[in-house]
Amino acid sequence: MRVAGFLLLSSLIGCTCAGPKIQVVREDDAGLPPECVVSVEICNGRDDDCDGAIDEEQPMLECGIGACKRSVGSCLEGTPQTCTPGAPTAETCNGKDDDCNGATDENLMPAMCGVGECAVVASTCMAGQQQACMPGTPTTELCNGKDDDCDGTVDEGLLTNASGDLRLTNDPATSDFVYIASSTNGFGLVWQDARDGSAMKGDIYFAALDKQGRRQGGDVRVSNTPGVSSHPAMAFNGQRWGLVYSDDSTDNLELYFRSISTTGQPLGSPVRLTNAPLDSDWPDVVWTGQEYAMAWEDERAGANKQDLYFMRFDTNGTRLGGEVRVTTDPARQSYPILKYSGQGFGLAWTDWRDGNREIYFRRLEVDGRPAGNEVRITSNGADSAWPDLAWNNDRREWAIVWHDTRDGNAEVYFQRLDAMGAKLGGEVRLTSAAGFSGYPSIDWNGFEYGVSWQDERLTAGKPAIYFMQLSGTGVKNGNDLKLSSGNGSATFTTALWNGTTFAFCWRDDRNGATNTELYFAYVGCP
Repeated sequence: MRVAGFLLLSSLIGCTCAGPKIQVVREDDAGLPPECVVSVEICNGRDDDCDGAIDEEQPMLECGIGACKRSVGSCLEGTPQTCTPGAPTAETCNGKDDDCNGATDENLMPAMCGVGECAVVASTCMAGQQQACMPGTPTTELCNGKDDDCDGTVDEGLLTNASGDLRLTNDPATSDFVYIASSTNGFGLVWQDARDGSAMKGDIYFAALDKQGRRQGGDVRVSNTPGVSSHPAMAFNGQRWGLVYSDDSTDNLELYFRSISTTGQPLGSPVRLTNAPLDSDWPDVVWTGQEYAMAWEDERAGANKQDLYFMRFDTNGTRLGGEVRVTTDPARQSYPILKYSGQGFGLAWTDWRDGNREIYFRRLEVDGRPAGNEVRITSNGADSAWPDLAWNNDRREWAIVWHDTRDGNAEVYFQRLDAMGAKLGGEVRLTSAAGFSGYPSIDWNGFEYGVSWQDERLTAGKPAIYFMQLSGTGVKNGNDLKLSSGNGSATFTTALWNGTTFAFCWRDDRNGATNTELYFAYVGCP
């Protein structure tokens, strides 16, 4: 038998299907219609399997996962198709895989609600349904370092002078101009002391304290010059102290730097930082993590025409860059307070340009260049002076306190500023008692401010040291707490957070009206 295969048109071979035909011819089939063999149906617009249908039974295509999953036919009008997944979207609480990663309702931010001991972090989604956050239940406030009643304050009205007044100096001469700063394990204390020399002119002394204010060693004399050393300020760089102070041994006051060990031993010789006509005085210094930065008042423009200047220097007192003149008004700008935010500096000062003393603020770049405009904090016809400044890293804003006589006698006021120096809300009056309330100091501890000041509410002319707790928005938490217990005048306090509680240092003449000594206290639970 002979077999031959070839393609023929249906009109010639008698096949009726529209697909390709294969004719099979055998010798004994001569004269019979040809035999048609069909092929497999494919997507080409033809009836390949000769069943009268075109492109039938083509499979479905699937691609993607979750909400991106798609299913399409593999053939359309004779043309093969491809499958394109849908685009993922942000995951939401709906029981679907919106971001198409194979998981459902994953990585949704939890909800946070409540404050203090009522604070709760809870899932916002369960079984595809949004969940509400329910805070815990408040309890009675206890003095335990916790916000038991969940009002955003801690131990309000319950703190007391836990240490008692600790006398830090004990010599027959005056101890004055105290400056206290935090270190890793406690505090460093520097002050001007008149115990040396027949004229008892004044030198700078240092003492190390632990976190409870207990002395760690004796007094260490840091300066020893023919002139008067005064107005010290100090910062800790993680390994040792950096001290700045003014000294008039060259006929006018100039500023000096000295490095001091943790035990108070001077390291190297004093380094002169300024060299300008007339006085350079009242320095303040901070450590940025890489270098020291200092602001001070300077008379080089003329007597009683102080401007504020800024400079940076390394751990050896070597200047980094030049001096930066921060203020240029012909009136006097004085008593600068410098703080570091991690991205730049805040500078507050007392200013005479407006006919009476007012409080001003300005931001500085990391190299000391002024950023933005000067901000006038106070604007009234009374006397506003002696600001202190704190950076609130939790709220990313500044806080300023000062004393102000607009109310007939000096009272303490508070003002918030945003990170750029713009005022947030109005001025808040913090004190309201008979007599002078002034020379305030402020620090932030992560959930509230501690403010201390000197106050004559009990005896005119005999100020005592007081303390208050203050919320981040300037709301008082509890009552004012009297810290000093002597019968003399307690003045010029400093409030400082020690990592556990607020600590305070001040000048006190309870041991003799002509002999002020330094005292320390910290607040805690009874």
